[in-house]
Amino acid sequence: MSNTYGGWNPQDPSSGQRPDPRSQGGQPPQQPDPYGPRDPYGRPANPYGRPDYQPPQYPHGGFQQQYQAPQQQVPAYAPVQEPEPSPDDVPPTIGGAWRWAWGAFGASWGIWVLMSLALGVAQVAVVLLFSPSTMDALSSSTDPAALDAALAAGQSFEAKALGAAGTAISFLLQALLYAGALAATRTRTVRFRDFFLLRGFGGLVGYALLAGVIGFVSTVVPVAGGLIQVVCTLLLLPVPFLLLNGVGFGRALGRGVGLVLSHLGAALAFFGIFAGLAVASIFTCGTGLVVVAPAMLLMGACLVQRWTGEPVRS
Repeated sequence: MSNTYGGWNPQDPSSGQRPDPRSQGGQPPQQPDPYGPRDPYGRPANPYGRPDYQPPQYPHGGFQQQYQAPQQQVPAYAPVQEPEPSPDDVPPTIGGAWRWAWGAFGASWGIWVLMSLALGVAQVAVVLLFSPSTMDALSSSTDPAALDAALAAGQSFEAKALGAAGTAISFLLQALLYAGALAATRTRTVRFRDFFLLRGFGGLVGYALLAGVIGFVSTVVPVAGGLIQVVCTLLLLPVPFLLLNGVGFGRALGRGVGLVLSHLGAALAFFGIFAGLAVASIFTCGTGLVVVAPAMLLMGACLVQRWTGEPVRS
């Protein structure tokens, strides 16, 4: 008899309970997964139970190989271009200095010609003033006896000392052209006031005295004097430019000689070109020096600036 109090009796066969198939040695029926197939990690492919869901197909290795992470877009930058070497990065050469000198001369050729002509006339006047024997020789050129006397007077110690003083003063006048050439390395074009900016004037006076002493020795010593003057002029080529740059006198002497020795080939080439053009100007009665002198000083200023690592305005 079934007990209906509080529900149905599970022990009553008449209650309609289905027998447990496991008690009869069978297997429980497999119920379909309402979420559809699952991925290798047990996650449902159709988590919301949509009846129209179609599982994706992953050929060639399944889900893991089919899925590819999105690639990050790297912005494309323009290729890095190596900076072109500036003219100051190229080692200085005689050809480069020659071209630059004539270009700088042409940029202010009128001022250069006027200054060179005026200072040339002033230097000639100084030489004649400090060499009375030369004036006597010119005035008595038609009188052989007076000419011989004038030449003999020019060989005296006093005349040579006076000529050395004239050489020193002549250099101070020439220092104006040095100052203009150095200014051209910074601005390329020059103005009249650039020639009178004599920085380190005390050192220039000391160098002028040294030039006078060298000139005096060259006249006192008959044969070796000329060679001494040539060697000293070559070794001291950079000194005026260094003095105008504010370098002290003693340091400028040592540094100038060092620069020449470390660039001896270029210094010899420069000195040879200058000497050759000076000799060639003889055929123009010296008027060629009005152009040759400033061009060579510009060339020397360019070389010295580059040797010392200073920029040169192209």
